[in-house]
Amino acid sequence: MTDQGWIRRRAAIAAELDFPQPFDLAEFAARLGRRRGRPLLLVPVAFSADRPCGLWIATTGADYVYYETGTTPFHATTIALHEIAHLLLGHQGLTAWQELAGWLAPDLDPALIKVILGRTTYTRPEERDAEMLASFMLERATAWPGGRGWPSTGHALVDATAVAQDC
Repeated sequence: MTDQGWIRRRAAIAAELDFPQPFDLAEFAARLGRRRGRPLLLVPVAFSADRPCGLWIATTGADYVYYETGTTPFHATTIALHEIAHLLLGHQGLTAWQELAGWLAPDLDPALIKVILGRTTYTRPEERDAEMLASFMLERATAWPGGRGWPSTGHALVDATAVAQDC
């Protein structure tokens, strides 16, 4: 697939999603969970510096998206959408995340976990792929009546640029 075809496909996936207006991450996750026929649960977490700032865990019965709370609301939403993008793209995780999953969800039976993906850097193609889709999703989620993108005050964008993290 050409770069343009790859980009168009990610934009098409985002265009097919049902974004509440005004955007609400919890409502979006609930709608997507209903559409997919399995719960999509959002779990805010204060990750430490040596942990990823986002994580998707797929179990046999539900999907869990863990996202950083020690950042701006805009950045936290971006992290959650990145993890949801992994889910939508059908990316497969790594067994190395099992230890982190045990820390986050100690009551979760490891035998029920099907996929674990964490967001740390963008060196893997799956990470760049998820980030591209998350960007398209964020653009659609934040569309305002009469125009696209954030309102003219740009407060959320200014806050987001103040965050100096790898994720």
